[in-house]
Amino acid sequence: MTVGIPAPPSPTTPTARGGRLLIAAGLVLLVAAGAGVAWWQARTAESTASGTYATMAAAALPDSSARAPEGTRIRVRVLNVGGVPGLARRATNHLREYGFDVVDFGSGRSDGDTRTRISNHTSHADWPIRVQRALGVGVIGTDPDTSRYGDLTVYLGRDWRPPTETLRP
Repeated sequence: MTVGIPAPPSPTTPTARGGRLLIAAGLVLLVAAGAGVAWWQARTAESTASGTYATMAAAALPDSSARAPEGTRIRVRVLNVGGVPGLARRATNHLREYGFDVVDFGSGRSDGDTRTRISNHTSHADWPIRVQRALGVGVIGTDPDTSRYGDLTVYLGRDWRPPTETLRP
């Protein structure tokens, strides 16, 4: 009788084939799940583009008419009247990226209206249109302001959706 170390099972044993089948089945399920997620996102994007979701806000337009004119200082006040925490700060950052000089931001009293309103305090009719294009939403009105603290006041409602912020280290 010889005593020795048992040899490892060969790769063609039934247990090795079963492990390979399990791995192959797992990969097929992973690919199928990824395809399902891609299909769902494409379907959701089509629904949004066709206007099915009326609550989603339009994205800001990328053209130059959404920016402050070069060499012109447009002073903007941003007031959050929608009741969403942090909305005025995010709109301030967004408008500054478009070249507007946000001189003040904060929270205001909510009057129950969920729409964003832009009040023009100057005779420049194109300035509130530029802010409206930068935000993607807003109803424009005029409200003379003799203090001249700001050229425009943006009353942010719940209809404005801030763009996603990138993670900063």
